Amino acid sequence: MTRSTRFLGGLLVSGLLAGGLAAPAVADEPRLCDCREGLEMESTPWVRLMPGDMTGGYFVLRNDGEQDYRIVAAQAPISEVVELHEHAHVDGVMRMRQVEGLDLPAGETLVLEPGGLHLMFIGLHEPLTAGDWIPVILEFDDGGTMEIHARVQRGEGTRGGHSGGHMMEGDAPGMDSEGGHHGH
Repeated sequence: MTRSTRFLGGLLVSGLLAGGLAAPAVADEPRLCDCREGLEMESTPWVRLMPGDMTGGYFVLRNDGEQDYRIVAAQAPISEVVELHEHAHVDGVMRMRQVEGLDLPAGETLVLEPGGLHLMFIGLHEPLTAGDWIPVILEFDDGGTMEIHARVQRGEGTRGGHSGGHMMEGDAPGMDSEGGHHGH
């Protein structure tokens, strides 16, 4: 074998190895959920890409276990605060307000979607980029935690037929129409 043939063969092998090593990079997407016992993420959690310093986060979490769960807080490195929120009709107007917890009884599914229950990321540290993965820690009333990974994407929710807007003019984050926090 000549020196140039060995060189070309080496380039071919290097190219194949590089191509083979590049393919798993797609598989490097994080686990969607380091779920607690009995819990399973039904779809990819996501954070809405939108302008401003706040946005919403959504997921569908199924409880196939025998234990009831209650999510009482959340945190993420992208924002100052993460609150648990719901949209509710107040005096004929859809308003967003903070809730104290999200219940997930055994055998049930918890749906966070635009126009319904959702995570509210308030005080974003920098603009988000579509395709980025955001780690979110969910905290439970029993002191346990669970990490999920949400993908930043554009889009409107299709469940429930709501447009997915987060704030109505005049609303303050986390406040109901009387200016107080709402408990679930």
